[in-house]
Amino acid sequence: LPTTNGDHCTGDGIKMSVEVGAALTDMEYVQVHPTGMIHPDNPKSMTKFLAAEALRGCGGLLLDANGKRFCDELGRRDYVTGLMNKNKGPFRLVLNTAASKEIEWHIKHYVG
Repeated sequence: LPTTNGDHCTGDGIKMSVEVGAALTDMEYVQVHPTGMIHPDNPKSMTKFLAAEALRGCGGLLLDANGKRFCDELGRRDYVTGLMNKNKGPFRLVLNTAASKEIEWHIKHYVG
């Protein structure tokens, strides 16, 4: 899966714990963020720019490969991600005017 974490997040702490015999607990509850922006210069990058839930909350729509809505965009991450796994990608996050204005704040926040 692609990640919205930085390239530096490789799970080394988990890997080291397993190496020394630690038991892992509740790994199925690790969150998968369903939406990330693709940089047009590197569309195949496995690191994506986080597209926050606020974009869906402002009216952004999630569409499957056929251009159809496949979920309630206001659903929890596990719900949206689960339905993405059951549908055909690539998926698109379509932004209305309000969501487009919201992403401006997020870009400034993450880029600095």
